[in-house]
This record gives sequence, structure tokens and C-alpha cells, in this order.
Amino acid sequence: MIKKPDYTKYINYALIAYAFSFPISKAATNFFEVLAILLWILEGNWKEKFTLYKTNLLSIAIALLIGFSLLSILWHGNAETTFRYVAKYRHLLIIFVFYSSFDRKYTSHILSAFLAAMFISELTSYAIFFELIHYKNISPSDPTPFMSHMTYSTVLAFTVNVLLVRFFYEKNLKYKFFYIFFFITATTNLFINGGRTGQIIFIVLILITIFSSVKHKIKAFALSFMVIFIAFFLAYNLSPNFHDRSNQLYTDINNVIVHNNYNGSGGSRIALTVMGMDTFSQHPILGTGIAYSMDKIKKYAHENQFDAQHFRNFADYHNAFITISVQLGIIGLFISFLIIYSLFTLKYQSKEYKILSLLFATSFIMFSFTHNTFHTMNPMIFFALFAGLFNSISKAQRQKSL
Repeated sequence: MIKKPDYTKYINYALIAYAFSFPISKAATNFFEVLAILLWILEGNWKEKFTLYKTNLLSIAIALLIGFSLLSILWHGNAETTFRYVAKYRHLLIIFVFYSSFDRKYTSHILSAFLAAMFISELTSYAIFFELIHYKNISPSDPTPFMSHMTYSTVLAFTVNVLLVRFFYEKNLKYKFFYIFFFITATTNLFINGGRTGQIIFIVLILITIFSSVKHKIKAFALSFMVIFIAFFLAYNLSPNFHDRSNQLYTDINNVIVHNNYNGSGGSRIALTVMGMDTFSQHPILGTGIAYSMDKIKKYAHENQFDAQHFRNFADYHNAFITISVQLGIIGLFISFLIIYSLFTLKYQSKEYKILSLLFATSFIMFSFTHNTFHTMNPMIFFALFAGLFNSISKAQRQKSL
């Protein structure tokens, strides 16, 4: 008799490889994602799986997002464009794989694989920065080799705080030294790159990490202030990229307030928000449909007295919540908030996992205010990997307490 393969074990191996691939290779990430999903299908046990999914808020919310997006064909009518858009939601299936098939004993393997890959990414970034290597068309002034600087800075800000949490909860002195060394080099890497989103997220996450990990709150305040002040002071004075982009942000905001000029990076995001809310107000219940074309952005730019030509090439509103509310109306916005709510309400027995989950949820929601995180590959992988992981850990710890 032929023994049935242990699909669950192989799924977990694929998920570890998936976590390692995410920071350094889109091709490898796609491969291990597809492999994990295929093994999950072959694993079977669908009656048991559906029983699990229908009682899990995150699984329900993801299913609602996909289902309602497809349903929008009924009031928009462009089936081809809608199917092509929704096809990208395949990345979210990993959340279901984690919830039904992940073995909690591999949790440290997932986190270590991710951190190891981030270390490789960081070394590559430094090598580009110091012009030791030339990688594709990546400039030494913004050395983000494997993803956009906005996504990289967000993931790096999260990584920095994962390291800090591990430093606080690690008992082995040798590992403590490694984590604090990695923390310093990763923080430095964050500020030599051009992603201001991650640098802002860094501030909030540092406050969460330190106040959650240090019992004495006066010490926590002093330590968090010191870390943030030193990081930003050194970055502003020693990193030309951070210095220039900080000044540019000030200029963009000043241009908006004083000159009503929205053409800078910061001003564009404000203008896109205004135009998105304007579009939403005209289609508040069901939205425009997934196949909504941003070609109409010039019309809304003109109506709001913005430079229409400046906005003609934008593919979305650079804000996941604005984009979803325009496409799917108040119902879609409710679904997106349900997804975020589910992340913040996961329960843990372990304080370490509780902090890590809070750090991820906070970083993702802040990232979503500056990027279409539910439709771009790397942000979706970031979401699927850690939402899936923490959702599964929460389930395992809840079952253990029963």
C-alpha cells in the first residue's frame, strides 16, 4: 500500500521558504506561494478547513473582499478588467493556508527565515550604497535592491522592531549582542534609503515596542525618546538622502499651504485623497467597480483646481482605503476596516507574540494610508505572510488554552 505523502509537513517547509524569499526575490516568492497553495489543495480535509474558516474573522473578511470585488461586475460590467484585477488577490490565499495547515512549532523558523533574508537584503543595500556592487539600475543614493523604497522602508521598520523585541525577550547574552548589532545596522539602513513612510512608521513602532517591553514607564519614555532622537539626529546630519527628502517634504507641505501647489510628492498625496473622496461621494454605496479607470482623474483634478497633467499617470490613489472606497463604496470600506479590526483583536497567551502582532498590524495600517497595499505584490505578500502567521499563532494558542 502506498503511503500518503505528509502534505502538511511539506506545506510548512514551503511556507518557511516563502518567508525567506519574500525580502529578496519575487520569482522565488511566487514559486513557493504557488507550491504551498497546491500542496494545501492536495492536502484535502476541506470539511474541516471550512469549519475553521467560517469561525475566523480574518478569513471571512478576506473572502468578502474577493467575493464583493467580483460582484462589482454587475454594476460596472467590465468583466475582463475586473477578473484581471481580482486575480492578484491570489496572494491572499496564503492566509487560508496558514490558518488550516501551519504547525506552530515552525514559528521561530518562519521568523528566522524572514530575518535572515532581510539581513541579506540589508548587506546588498550597503554594498550598493558604498558602490561595491552595481545591481540593475539601483542608485547608491537610494539603495533598495529588491522592492520599492516605500515598501522596503516599511518592512525594514517592522524588522528593526522585531529585532528589538527579540533583544528584550532573549535570555542568551550571545544572541542579545547579535540582535542589538542587527538592530543598529538595520536602523542605519532605514535612514540611508529614501522611504519616508517607513521612517515615520519607525517612530510609532519604537514607542510601541519599548512601552510594551519596559515595565518602568519613565524609563520607557526616556529610552524611546533617546532612540528616536539619536536615529533622526544622526540621519539628518549624516545621510544626504534623508536630509534632502526631509527638506523636500517640508517644501511640499509649505507649497500646499502657502502656494496651493500640489505637484510635489507630499502635495500629490493630499490632492489624490481629496479627489478620491470626491469620487467616493458620487458613488458612495457600491462604488465605481473594480474596473474603474484612473483616466477620469484629470477630470477630478480640473474640478478641484489641481494641475490635471501632473496626475495623469497615477494608477491609484496611493491609499488603500481611498482606493477601495472608490471602487467598492462604503461596503468595500467596511470590509477593509473589518480586515484591520481582525488583526488588532487577535488574542495571545504570549506577550512577545502579542507585541509582534501589534507591531505588524500598526505598520500595515500606516503603510496602507500611503500605498495601495491590497493590490501591489510586495505589500500583499507582507500582509499575507504576517497576517497569516499571527492569525495562525492566535488560533493555536487559543486552542491550547481550551
